Amino acid sequence: MEYNPEFLSQCFLHTLSPQPEPRRAAESKLTELADHPNYALAVLRLVAEPSINEQIRHAAAVNFKNHLRSRWAPSPDSSFTPILDAEKDQIKILIVTLMLSSTPLVQSQLSESLSLIGKHDFPKSWPTLLPELVSNLRAASQSNDYASINGILGTANSIFKKFRYQYKTNDLLLDLKYCLDNFSAPLLEMFLRTAALIDSMFSSGGGSPVTLKPLFESQRLCCRIFFSLNFQDLPEFFEDHMKEWMAEFKKYLTNGYPVLESSAEGLGVVDELRAAVCENISLYMEKNEEEFKDYLNDFAQAVWTLLGNVSQSSSRDSLAVTAIKFLTTVSTSVHHTLFAVDGVIPQICQSIVIPNVRLRDEDEELFEMNYIEFIRRDMEGSDIDTRRRIACELLKGIAANYKQQVISIVSVQIQNLLTSYAANPAAQWKDKDCAIYLVVSLSAKKAGGTSVSTDLVDVQSFFASVIVPELQSQDVNAFPMLKAGALKFFTMFRNQILKTLVLQLFPYLIQFLGAESNVVHSYAASCIEKLLLVKDEGGRSRYTSADVAPNLLVLMNNLFTALRFPESEENQYIMKSIMRVLGVAEITPEIAGPCIAGLTSILAEVCKNPKNPIFNHYLFESVAVLVRRACERDISLIPSFEASLFPRLQEILGNDVTEFLPYAFQLLAQLVELNRPPISDTYMEIFKLLLSPDSWNRNSNVPALVRLLQAFLEKAPEKVTQEGRLAQVLGIFNRLVSAPSTDEQGFYVLNTVIEKLEYGAIAPYVGHIWNALFSRLQSKRTVKFIKSLLVFMSLFLVKHGSANLVDSMNAVQAGIFLAILEQFLIPNLKLITGRIEVKLVSVASIRLICESPSLLDAGAVRHWGKMLDSIVTLLSRPEEDRVGDEPEMPDIAENAGYTAAFVNLYNAGKKEEDPLKDIKDPKEFLAASLVKLSALSPGKFPQIINENLDPENQAILLQICSTYNCPIV
Repeated sequence: MEYNPEFLSQCFLHTLSPQPEPRRAAESKLTELADHPNYALAVLRLVAEPSINEQIRHAAAVNFKNHLRSRWAPSPDSSFTPILDAEKDQIKILIVTLMLSSTPLVQSQLSESLSLIGKHDFPKSWPTLLPELVSNLRAASQSNDYASINGILGTANSIFKKFRYQYKTNDLLLDLKYCLDNFSAPLLEMFLRTAALIDSMFSSGGGSPVTLKPLFESQRLCCRIFFSLNFQDLPEFFEDHMKEWMAEFKKYLTNGYPVLESSAEGLGVVDELRAAVCENISLYMEKNEEEFKDYLNDFAQAVWTLLGNVSQSSSRDSLAVTAIKFLTTVSTSVHHTLFAVDGVIPQICQSIVIPNVRLRDEDEELFEMNYIEFIRRDMEGSDIDTRRRIACELLKGIAANYKQQVISIVSVQIQNLLTSYAANPAAQWKDKDCAIYLVVSLSAKKAGGTSVSTDLVDVQSFFASVIVPELQSQDVNAFPMLKAGALKFFTMFRNQILKTLVLQLFPYLIQFLGAESNVVHSYAASCIEKLLLVKDEGGRSRYTSADVAPNLLVLMNNLFTALRFPESEENQYIMKSIMRVLGVAEITPEIAGPCIAGLTSILAEVCKNPKNPIFNHYLFESVAVLVRRACERDISLIPSFEASLFPRLQEILGNDVTEFLPYAFQLLAQLVELNRPPISDTYMEIFKLLLSPDSWNRNSNVPALVRLLQAFLEKAPEKVTQEGRLAQVLGIFNRLVSAPSTDEQGFYVLNTVIEKLEYGAIAPYVGHIWNALFSRLQSKRTVKFIKSLLVFMSLFLVKHGSANLVDSMNAVQAGIFLAILEQFLIPNLKLITGRIEVKLVSVASIRLICESPSLLDAGAVRHWGKMLDSIVTLLSRPEEDRVGDEPEMPDIAENAGYTAAFVNLYNAGKKEEDPLKDIKDPKEFLAASLVKLSALSPGKFPQIINENLDPENQAILLQICSTYNCPIV
């Protein structure tokens, strides 16, 4: 590309225009130019041109960074043209010098750009970078040019971060050694030189905030680089110079810097450095405890003292959290005896834990202004870096070795807090909240379940005296944070609360759904939802439809009404509760009508702008569970459900609401399955659309489309064989099975065709089916494909007989059946999993060796024996290895989004059918089949068994036959 600074400058100027026309034209032109060679180089040179306006240069620097992000090392499936190697080399030569000579605004962008390149090329493809950075660092150090120094350190910090997060491999350790060899000494030199400058300024009483801030920022960056370089192991250089590092670290924790700390901004700069120091000493405490032990006492005392002086201001949260984390690490180490000194644990509780657990103004503001973030922190455990949570983690750490002391002290504190509250409830409500929070946060989850326990209080007594009064409060809007804490306690300890008491309190829970506070009605909904999941011993649900029935109408009304509160229109906790209640309650027409009307009304709104994937998933699950449970109970409801749902589903399909298409197809499949033949014309129009090749262009829709196609194949097999539809169905199978990403879905289609249609209907197409499968087996063979092929062959055999299976395969290529048997079926039989699949494949294989002339032929003795050996191996595997537990309704992960390939609707799932219901036990079937076969040829098969089964399988086979009283003759 020809370098024309004037033209490029004008383009970037227009990208800043508030007018859409010139801005879009300029952006379009730059996008076009970006595909030309040397574009990045031209933009970088424009950034370096001092005569150009800084705003334009900044816009160009941002464009340059984004250009590198997409084109320096584009992914294989990217449409972007990669930057050529010659251009890359020129950029690497220029970028460091340009970054250091730029203004701060531009420098930050070029530093990020440099880090992007370093992520891919450093150090192997950019060996000159580190020496150049070191050389410039030393030059800038001599002139005390801290703008350049911090630019270099910031860049080094970015490129060294990979040592914190990547897995330890030989390549990573080689890169780390290269960085340590070249940067450890210059880093220490810079750190000590800056430390001396800071000391001299404070000792002479000089230094202003303007001159000091860059120095403290430099030290912070040195500390972050220290963290990266020490993360994998303790390097020899840092061990040798530990004394120098630790002396300075301690200084920053113990010294005061009034010139800076007198302003909020300056205090923030100092606190960031102290937090970085706390992270470094925590790292050494965790990973290099033996080498660090001589410094531990001094640092523990320094951190302890520092915490006593850290205010409750949210601006100091980062320092408070990292400092408490350090003490927590010490508390769980072999040096925990530091906490055994008389008075230490009470002092920690009084001066560190309680002040940091108490609610602050910031917590109240978050509660009121951003309920979703509050719940994530408070209920869902994303508060690990908050003062409240980390203070409780410190207590837990101490309790690991001093449990009784902690229980005794905290129990007294809890009682004191409750006494304070009782003296003046209106003024001291935060004391009660603090007491509840301590009990909840210090509880321990029991292994292998959802139950929690605590030794701090008697749960039943605490619940009755502290929690129940809040739940039975007449005003659901009074002291909402206290109400939320009570509901959280109820939810956490739900397994321990007696059923009779829960049922008495259930109407009060329903009332809280009407609370104005988003947090309170969300917690009430979540509490109801979690209660309905409680299981007693044996896995039996504690709460049944009979328990819900007395309050069901008002419960459903309040749940739907709660969705009308401002900011709760798409409240995922309420929608999840609706789903759970509908899954438990007895769905009568009186309940079904208002619920389907409410759900479809919400669906109409979210279709306009799908923005909350978790809420939307539970919305569709709610529809699915309502359709399933209501219509299975009363099929007369189907027409009214169709009347409510069809307009919404047609809207999704007609407007191509991409996020909802998989859900719509799954709901349609559910409705098709619930209908009784004949299938209506409305559904046949959908079937027609389903058979169109264009419907299958998006892979994210494929599983749901297959689910819908299976429903039609099952409910209207006679329609499938008319008007050339079967050829279209098999065309879809062929398309799906040819790609590894969709081959499993292709087999689902094929298996349903084989299972639901008569052999006469499919016979003309069988040769094409085998050709497609053999072609794929030859070109892109995978274990998953082979397993699916074995299941298909087995289903074919049990539905249409071994003769049709063998003959149709051999008709494609003579002798191919035995070749497939030897190369794929026999070796892979043992890989089959799943209760129905194992039964199907084993029974089919048994029938094959006992009924098929091709295997009973004298020339196939070896195949027969090896096949039996594989059958015995499959059936002898432990039950848990062969059969997975039936999954319950899974939770949708918090980070779930529409980028996922497919989200399955649990409540609209296809029921797995056993094609061999008449056979209860495949082992018994094996024994009986072998006895019948032996009776036809006495003495023949024991010899084959001895020659082809390994000794262990021979013993297993004899045991099976003995168990079922079927000795092989």
